[in-house]
Amino acid sequence: MPARVYLQHDDALWFFPKSVLPQGSAVDYKKRRRERSVEMHTTVSAHPFTADLPDGKYTLTIERGKEYRPIVESFVERGETIRLNVKPERWMNMAQKGWFSGDTHVHRTLSNLSNVMPAEDLNVAFPVNQWVTRAYHAPTKTRRGPDHDAGDQLIKVDATHVIYPRNTEYEIFTVNGKRYVLGAVLVLNHKSSFFMGAPSVIPIAELARREGAMLELDKHNWPWSMLIIPLMNSNLFELTNNHLWRTEFALTNWAEPAPAYMKVEYSSSKSTELGWVLYGFKNYYALLNCGFKLRPTGGTANGVHPVPLGFGRVYVHLPQGFNYVDWVHGLDAGRSFVTTGPMLLAAANGKPPGHSFNFAKPDTLRLTGSILGQTLLRAIEVIVNGTVVKTLPPWLHKTKMGAHETRLTLK
Repeated sequence: MPARVYLQHDDALWFFPKSVLPQGSAVDYKKRRRERSVEMHTTVSAHPFTADLPDGKYTLTIERGKEYRPIVESFVERGETIRLNVKPERWMNMAQKGWFSGDTHVHRTLSNLSNVMPAEDLNVAFPVNQWVTRAYHAPTKTRRGPDHDAGDQLIKVDATHVIYPRNTEYEIFTVNGKRYVLGAVLVLNHKSSFFMGAPSVIPIAELARREGAMLELDKHNWPWSMLIIPLMNSNLFELTNNHLWRTEFALTNWAEPAPAYMKVEYSSSKSTELGWVLYGFKNYYALLNCGFKLRPTGGTANGVHPVPLGFGRVYVHLPQGFNYVDWVHGLDAGRSFVTTGPMLLAAANGKPPGHSFNFAKPDTLRLTGSILGQTLLRAIEVIVNGTVVKTLPPWLHKTKMGAHETRLTLK
């Protein structure tokens, strides 16, 4: 099967396998931010692969998306051919339950994605093919971003893995030649190449709406971010965003520190990944409490950062099976959850995520479902209006596939 492969010598050197067969493919990914913020892997197609290695001790790690257990094998090379057969095993099959995954913030070429998406078991990808970083510059005249003229025709890798190629990112770093870090918004699933720069952002939003696009807030901590939401009426909030990596957290210098009321520890020397996650969650809760019905999504900026495609991803519920148009509608309706690993299958009064309740008088909601992980979770929190109202210990229940499951029944 397709998979992501890590091959490292004990002296910390990385090696990158090649596919054995002509019809096979292997795509290397090499990104480094700091000494320990490193992503060095190869995504291989469903064919045998090989590597020429000097003598020594090695660690082979094989991963595939979120629903397979990682495999780690150690071996010693002594100048002879070694053949290894490994069998990744599922701990979860979300497609059987009607859930299909996507990464809404991608910086990879279309040719690479046809290899990488099956290896990550990712159903939908939105590669940014037009990327603007200067104020007032139009995407049509900015050549930054791969596959700039890709068009708007859906690309089918296979029946359940698809790429929508026309997506634009306005990420403003400079204004009139001077360095200003202002804000970022993604325009997803639009039809034409946009001819206007930012600011102003309202005409961009209006054109995006006419073309059936979604608007996604990327950098929730940048100076413009809280202004983008009401002006553009954004659809999506990157609840798991492109600063969350498989490797060590490195982006500790936040553009705008969390407001004091959030009680999130921040300094350039102490900032932690957990602090960053809580900052994002609390910003999200604040926006929801202000009446902005932002739907959650997951984006990695794979292609720029040391992170695999779909490390943080959004799952959308499609009980009738996979279809791209229905997947986009489900994402925009909030029939979804976001994860970097565990799976959340929950309902309120029997209704799935995305359902809106209208009560004539105060009433009770009954939460039911399951929270599943390939490892035991530390805690499960129930949050109301941005405040944790109940913390549940995980239960020691195992599914037939060996997943750790906590069954949820709450009022």
